[in-house]
Amino acid sequence: MHMRVGIATSGLWRLRDAVELMTGGTACRLPPRGLGVDAIAGWGHKPTADRARALARVRGIPYIAFEDGFLRSVNPGNSERPLSMVMDRTGIYYDARQPSDLEAMIRKRASSPGGDTGGRQAMDLLRTSRLSKYNNSTIQDIKPLGLKAIRPDDRVLVVDQTRGDASIEGALADASTFPSMLEVAVRENPGAEILVRIHPETMMGRKASHFTPEVLADLAASSPPVARATRAGLLRMTPEPINPWALLEAVSKVYCVSSQMGFEALMAGCEVHAFGIGFYAGWGLTFDRLRDPISRPTVSHEKMVAAIYLDYVRYIAPVSNRLIDLVGIVHEMRRKIE
Repeated sequence: MHMRVGIATSGLWRLRDAVELMTGGTACRLPPRGLGVDAIAGWGHKPTADRARALARVRGIPYIAFEDGFLRSVNPGNSERPLSMVMDRTGIYYDARQPSDLEAMIRKRASSPGGDTGGRQAMDLLRTSRLSKYNNSTIQDIKPLGLKAIRPDDRVLVVDQTRGDASIEGALADASTFPSMLEVAVRENPGAEILVRIHPETMMGRKASHFTPEVLADLAASSPPVARATRAGLLRMTPEPINPWALLEAVSKVYCVSSQMGFEALMAGCEVHAFGIGFYAGWGLTFDRLRDPISRPTVSHEKMVAAIYLDYVRYIAPVSNRLIDLVGIVHEMRRKIE
C-alpha cells in the first residue's frame, strides 16, 4: 500500500507530482486534524509550516520538509517550476537548531574514505556551467561594473539576503547581523574595495533587503572605517544582474550569514567568513564568526559538494517529470537559458 502524504500548503500542492516522485507515496490535500494520512508534507521550517509540523507531532506521524533545490530555475519566483528540490525527513538544511538529513549525509561522507567520490567532478561542472540557484544574470563578467580594484586580492564581497529569510533565524542570526558584518568586513580590509551583493529577488522588487543606500549612509555616520571607505569610493552596492561565479572569481574574501552564495564562494576558492551557522559552516572550511560556533567534524570541499549535490538534492526533468542526475539537470538548465 502506498504511503498517503497530506500536503499542507497550496504552493506544495501545485508540486504534488514532485512530492509523489520523491516520496514514492500518494499525495492528497491535508485532511482536517490530519486524519487518514501517513505523513505530512510542508515547505521547510517556515512559519507557514508551523501548524503542519505541530499536527504531525500530535498525530505521531512524520513531517517531511520540502524546499527548492540549489539549482532551482532561471528566474526567481513562482512563475517557473523548480528543476530541483530537497526533501528532509529529519529537519531542513538551513535550520541549525536541530539535525537534518543533509547534516547526516555530510557526516557520512566525512567519515568515509571514498566519501569524496564525484565531488570534484560536480564542483568543476557547476563552476564551468556558471549555474547557481537562480540563473537570470545578463552580465557574465565584471568589466561592465567598472570596479576600482585591479586584483581579486584587493576586493571583498559582502552578501546580503532578503529580509525574513528563514535561513537567517535558522543560522542563529538576525537582521542586526548584516550591518555588523559589513562594518567588520570594512574594518578588517582597509583599502580594499567592498562590494555588497544584493539578492536577485530584491533586484526584481519582490523582497526587501538588509542593505540600502540609506542603511549604508547611516552606517557611515556611526562607523569611521565605513565613512573612510565611503569617502574613498571603495564601498558600493552591486545590484547589477551579474553571474554569481563572475563576482566570486573577482574577489578574495566573502562575508556572509547563511546565503547559498557563501557555499559557492568556497567552491570558487574564496576565503569565507560566516556570521551565521549556515549548512556549510562549522565543517572546517569557513572562518566562523559567531560567538558560539557549532562543532562539526572537518570535511573536504569535495565531500561536502558530493553530499549536497549528489545525495541531498533531487533533480526533476521538466518535460518527462522523472528524476535525473546532476549532469542531466545542468544540461536542461543550460538549454532553458540559451
